Amino acid sequence: MFNAVGRSLVQLMLDSELISQDEHQQVLEEIETTGVTHTQALSKFVDSKSLVLAKQALESGVPCVLLEDIVPENEATERVSASFAYRNRVLPIRLSEGTLTVAMADVLDIMLIDEMRLVTECEIEPVLAAEGDIEAAIIRAYGKTASAILSEGIKGPVGAVATLERETIDDFGISEQDLSQDPTVINAVDQIIIDAVRLGASDIHIEPFPGELKIRYRIDGVLEDQPNPSPHLQAAITSRIKIMASMNVAERRRPLDGKIGVTVQSVGNRQIDLRVSTVPTVHGESVVLRILDRQSISFGLEQLGLLEENLDQFYRMIQKPHGIILATGPTGSGKTTTLYACLKEIHTPEVKIITIEDPVEYELEGINQIQVNPEINVTFAAGLRHILRQDPDKVLVGEIRDYETAEMAIHTSLTGHLVFSSLHTNDAASAVTRLVDMGVEPYLVASTLEGIIAQRLARRVCPHCYEMYTPEPERIQDLLGTQTGVITANLLIPRAVGCKECRDRGYKGRIGLFEVILMSEELREMTIQSASANQLKRAAMQLGMKTLREDGWRKVVAGYTTIEEVVRLTQEDEFEIGEVV
Repeated sequence: MFNAVGRSLVQLMLDSELISQDEHQQVLEEIETTGVTHTQALSKFVDSKSLVLAKQALESGVPCVLLEDIVPENEATERVSASFAYRNRVLPIRLSEGTLTVAMADVLDIMLIDEMRLVTECEIEPVLAAEGDIEAAIIRAYGKTASAILSEGIKGPVGAVATLERETIDDFGISEQDLSQDPTVINAVDQIIIDAVRLGASDIHIEPFPGELKIRYRIDGVLEDQPNPSPHLQAAITSRIKIMASMNVAERRRPLDGKIGVTVQSVGNRQIDLRVSTVPTVHGESVVLRILDRQSISFGLEQLGLLEENLDQFYRMIQKPHGIILATGPTGSGKTTTLYACLKEIHTPEVKIITIEDPVEYELEGINQIQVNPEINVTFAAGLRHILRQDPDKVLVGEIRDYETAEMAIHTSLTGHLVFSSLHTNDAASAVTRLVDMGVEPYLVASTLEGIIAQRLARRVCPHCYEMYTPEPERIQDLLGTQTGVITANLLIPRAVGCKECRDRGYKGRIGLFEVILMSEELREMTIQSASANQLKRAAMQLGMKTLREDGWRKVVAGYTTIEEVVRLTQEDEFEIGEVV
């Protein structure tokens, strides 16, 4: 028999609708038959956050609620103003017979409960919710109730119900600049950033459309819609972001760039840099914030997801005394992170490393970093000329975009330096022909290029909910476009499912897919003879190179990702899956 505390916790989770009646019965049966603790039994049906919340509710003697599954009633939110909700981190969710149910992070705050009772003229029934969930839910609730957020900086007491349309704002003579300084707008922007960091997003998209302001986060490489704030807030939110990024608030006719540095206290005091870009559209300014989390570069090569042979090739490349190492792939494929991991691996007190980047995304300890600034003629090529006078051992050039930069990178490598840089190509072999197309002589490419890395970022299957299944050989052939070879009958690979931990996405986190070419004498000779990218790729495969799709398949077999992810990110290759298995 389990103890009373256990029984109370299970019952509380049922009463709070955190588990269903069927799940409640299964939990009771498992505890009775196996003797596991109530926490162990419950963990099969709810995530750790729900368990912690329920335990806190049990201690305080009040119900608890998961706000992500609740849509507050309009009658309830109208009783409490948006600014009051933001300031006190409370969310009214239900009004019934004069009793207002309010989600709170601190249900023992008697003074706050009394204040709400006075201003709402209702009895207050507090329920416990996680503070972070309350902040996100306030954005959802008051954004959807149109102008309630907007009205708070203009008029009305704590409990006032006010509705202001676009014309009302103009009647008050309130400028967007003034509105951007309103505490509610400030809190709204802060919450958008906090939610994005908490969800692990890499980008925030704020896009104006007719009648709506769309917020989307790029999470694990895929854009996901978020609750939309009131469309009347569009200009105020944009102005607030511009102010934070020290950009020209009055300039709305041309694209602008800026940078914001913030500390997100609610997510472990994380140091976050935001790269801001605004572009004018027909319905207003579109804003994109790239989130640069300094914690994301705290790992080295071994944490990138490299298989043993590719990791060995990486180590061989970065130990070269001179030459050029290129990372290739589309935007957002992790090239910068890989290059930074390489620099961290070779950085010692005996080695001087200088980088020139556009922009400097992360500050690396002990490494000199230069920001490109075309307005004062600090370009990649010009910067490289001056870098050579600084007596570096290793150099990172953010990107080779033109012949002048490519020429200087080659000159730098020929003078005895190891140069790291990136190119936008689809695979590793295409980097060779891209340099030649820029105007670099093939013999210079052949003599200086030491290694090429192509990469993609695939989503990892969620470790809490994935399923293993045996694929049909025909299914693999249809998806991967390859011969099935000798796939074993007991081969098991993962399939995405979806749960609360991954927010029903089926994926959580990402892992790199890599294609690594170490330049050999054969490949150098083919480069001098101006071989095509396909010819170079075929020769590299014969020398042992694993293509992006092949590396992806190996990670499917290892249980890291799914076939669908590999197909989404890579192009068809000619290789035998049977050889991989």
